[in-house]
Amino acid sequence: MLHDAHFHLCGDDLRNEWNKHHMQGIVNADCPSEYAYLKQTLRHTKGVRISAGIHPWKANQVSWEEMIPIMEEVSFIGEIGLDNVWCDVDMQQQKEVFERSLDYAASVQMPVILHLKGMEQEALSYIRRYKNTYLVHWYSCLDYIQDYRELGCYFTIGPSVGRDEAVNQVALQIPLDHLMLESDGLDALSWCENRSVSAEEYTVFLNRSITQIARIKHCEETHVKDTLNHTFQQFLLARMDP
Repeated sequence: MLHDAHFHLCGDDLRNEWNKHHMQGIVNADCPSEYAYLKQTLRHTKGVRISAGIHPWKANQVSWEEMIPIMEEVSFIGEIGLDNVWCDVDMQQQKEVFERSLDYAASVQMPVILHLKGMEQEALSYIRRYKNTYLVHWYSCLDYIQDYRELGCYFTIGPSVGRDEAVNQVALQIPLDHLMLESDGLDALSWCENRSVSAEEYTVFLNRSITQIARIKHCEETHVKDTLNHTFQQFLLARMDP
């Protein structure tokens, strides 16, 4: 079995690959229209769950009032976070949405998927205030890895592993029982590869990440794959202690 702990569908139909490989995963919805699309598209697909939250890129576009009914339906909040690299959304607005989302997730004991870019240190001060289960997706910063590890965070390894030293360091420093795979979707794979990536290649890149993690950790690939899958299953069941 393969898993994809964080991805976007982006209009690409991966259902054949999921069913063919008996995959499981968490797909992200960052607005009401995307959530409606995912619910319709995935209605006959097993093993794929939906996360929902206001992405920092959309902190000035999507309102809390329109997302709260959606977040009440899902099992994971995200991706949410802070980003001063890939967007120019007002940082104060990002922070307000981020903290409100963290507060909500903690109040309903719902695990959180984090997007952090350029604000890794600042985000620590927020998540330290809200006890919860956190998954940091495609962390690509050489600093603060141990700070997040000390908070018990899970990490997904992005498809740039083996070529991005920051991602390599996450793979090296974080134990397998807190690591999972992610593709971030076909658009992200295409961006990473600097070419168009087809649905038929989807699992090739997930398996490539397993190979790279095994190389970095000096482990057998079968051990890495089995342990990462087990970690994903544990995350699916993650809940805060009362």
